[in-house]
Order: sequence, then C-alpha cells, then structure tokens
Amino acid sequence: MGPPGGDTLPIHKERELGSEIMRKVRSHMKLHNDVEINQYIHDLGQRLAAHSNAPDFGYQFFVVEDEQINAFALPGGHIGVHSGLIRKTESESELAGVLAHEIAHVSERHIARQFAQSQRLNLQTAASILAAIIIGAHNPQAGTAAAMAGIAAPIQQQLGHSRQHEREADRIGIRNLAAANLDPHGMPVFFERLAEFSRHAEEVPEYLRTHPLTEARMSEARSIAERLEGGDVFESGHHPFIRARLEVLANLDGRISATARMADRLHEVHDPSARAGALYGLALAIAYERRDYEQALALLNNLQQIDGERLYVLLGRAEIHRKADQHQEALAIYQDASSLYPGNRAVIFRHAETLLAIDQAEQARRMLSRATRQSHNITADLMRLYAEAAHESGNQAESHIAYARYHHLRGDINMALAQLENAIRLDDDRYHQARASALYEQWQERHSAR
Repeated sequence: MGPPGGDTLPIHKERELGSEIMRKVRSHMKLHNDVEINQYIHDLGQRLAAHSNAPDFGYQFFVVEDEQINAFALPGGHIGVHSGLIRKTESESELAGVLAHEIAHVSERHIARQFAQSQRLNLQTAASILAAIIIGAHNPQAGTAAAMAGIAAPIQQQLGHSRQHEREADRIGIRNLAAANLDPHGMPVFFERLAEFSRHAEEVPEYLRTHPLTEARMSEARSIAERLEGGDVFESGHHPFIRARLEVLANLDGRISATARMADRLHEVHDPSARAGALYGLALAIAYERRDYEQALALLNNLQQIDGERLYVLLGRAEIHRKADQHQEALAIYQDASSLYPGNRAVIFRHAETLLAIDQAEQARRMLSRATRQSHNITADLMRLYAEAAHESGNQAESHIAYARYHHLRGDINMALAQLENAIRLDDDRYHQARASALYEQWQERHSAR
C-alpha cells in the first residue's frame, strides 16, 4: 500500500474525507454522465491502477464536463479529469500518462503525508477546504469556493503537492505506463505540449498551476521514459472515438457547429485511427445537429466496412437508430455487440436503456440483475438504471436495494440507509427484505466504526 502515511491519516479516514469532498464536488461541478465516456476513463484508469503500488485501493475515475485543461487526485482514490484535457491529448498513452501521475499521488499516500503538516484540521474542515480549492479552480464564483477563499490559500500551500511529490508521481507513473503496455513517452510528450501551449496561451492551463513544470522535471521524465522504451505497446484504439465524442457533445450549444468542427478535423488528420474517430464524430454531429439520420448511418456503415466492427462504431449506429425512433434496429445491433463484446458495460447500459424506452422493463431488469452480479460491473450508472428498471417492472424492494447501492457507491451513506429502510418496510418480498436488512446492518456497523 505504498509508503507510510496511514499512521497519520488512516485509510478509512482518508476514504471518509474523499467521500465528503466528492459530495461537494457533485453539488458544484458538472460531472459527465455519458456512459461511453465514463466507461473508457474507468477502464483505462483501472488498467493503470492494476500496476500501481496499491492496486486494490479502490480507485474511482470521473470526468468533469469542463473545457479547462486539468486533472486532480482526491483523498480516497477519487481521480477526476476534465473533458478539456482529454480533448487536448493526441493518444491513449498521453491521456494514460496524466492518469498514471494522479494514480501515483494516491498510491504513494501523498495527501495523507501532507496531512501530517495540518494536524490542526479536522476531517470536515479539511474536506470543505480541499473541495473549495478544486471547485474554485473550476468555477471561482461558486459559493463554497467563495466562502473558503480567505482560509483556503494558506492551507492549500500545506496540502498541495510538493515538487518532490510531483517528481515521485512522474517516476512511478511512467513506470506504470510501461508495465501496462502503454508508451512511457506518453507522459513527457504531453507535458511538453502543454508547456509549449502555455507559452502562447492568454492564461496558463489550470493543470500547470497545480502541477508546475520545470525544465528539470521534464528532462527527468524524458530520461525515465527512454530507459523504459522498447517494450510492447498496446493501445485499445478507443481514444480517437472518445475524443471525437467529447468534441461533438461540447459543441451542441449552437455557438460552434459540431458538424463543421468534425469535418475540419477529418481534413486535419491522416492517421487511420484518428480518421476513423473523426468520421465517427462527424456521423454523430450530423445526427444530433441536422437530424439527417440516413447520412449519419451511411457514414458509420461505410466506416464499419473499412474498419471492422469496432465497439464505438456499433454503439454509434445503435445510438443513431434510437434517435430516429428505430428501436428494433438498435436492439439488433446491441445483440450483435453483446456477442462481440460480452460483459461490456456501455453495451449493457445502452441495451437496457433501449428496452426501458419501449416498455420492456422486466427484460431490462433481468439483464441488469445478471450484469450487476459481476463485481467489475458494479458502477453507479449501471446501478441507477437497474433501480429504475426494477421500479418500472413492479419490483419495489429490489428497486430500493439497487438505489441504496447506487447511493453507497456515490459515498452518500445516509441516502443508502434510507433506501434500505424503505425496502425493509415492504413485507411482500421476504427475500429482498432479508437482503436489505443484512446490508443495513453491515453498512451501519461499518459507518459507526469510523
């Protein structure tokens, strides 16, 4: 579990601190709720975390819907990355470099170690201040940030990452990149591009304010990457699609044409993978902006013939069929995708979501019940949809338990216990009543022990 730090801030206290901060973050920051985007970040993060010094820490990755170039690690393994940063990366290894750096801050207990310098803070105060710092970077006008402005600055200096911690996170992060069969140069290459970008930008990217880059630090990162190069590099091929998806979703407010932006992108790139991502983005943009579903599907069908049955091409085709109210065509694609990508959460989620849309709640409930028996599928998004499907199909106790697990995953123990109480009060479902009672005792005991 990384270097010492637990004797100053025990891990269960760190998790409690992280959960409190995340409650404030969810209240003041817009987190991305797109299942394709969230799954990609989750999967890439877990791939890296498996090679960290604390692989079982229970990392949780999320995307902030914000065009600032920023990423951050919070106590308890919560790691956030802004959509603007993802769009700035040119490859999966570059994005992985940022995530690997933040994972290292967690695995090496940097926040726990810095907390030793601020022992006068109780957890509630620390949570408020750290949340204010994060939220203030996202939105300086936010009420929480404003309320804390007078006291946050000196504490930020104490709880912020030192240069030593930054270099340690670089070193360990680059090693983890190589161990995960990603390009170890991804981190230094992205850092160098950010440094170059900041020289010509009106404002320094927020990421460089919280992670200051010096020439010595970049030189050391390059040197470490060079020592680790030569191994096998395997990128999933999903990065260009997720980047394009973010580009389209960010430009649907009418200020900039997403269709024009993706058409420009298609002319700018020459790499086959990047072109495939741009074509996918162009198809989505045409469907969302122009509602020309026939043209959008023609682009994706052509891409599938050229590039094979890639996950995001299949999901994109089904998504456009759904927008055109062609739900049966969408369901047929989800069936194919389920065979090609068994257990994929995005496929399961979109499949079940479509079943709910056409009043097949019981089928959706059974599908989600099976899926959430697998530990790697227990995510807040999937659990929320499971709760909805159970409710719509008339399984109220089961719905309350699923909602309880959803709130528990989000760190809201009080809402979780309240949902379990609702399930226990229903005496027409003895099986789920017993399950709810067992969970209630388990969670209440664990929470009371903190």
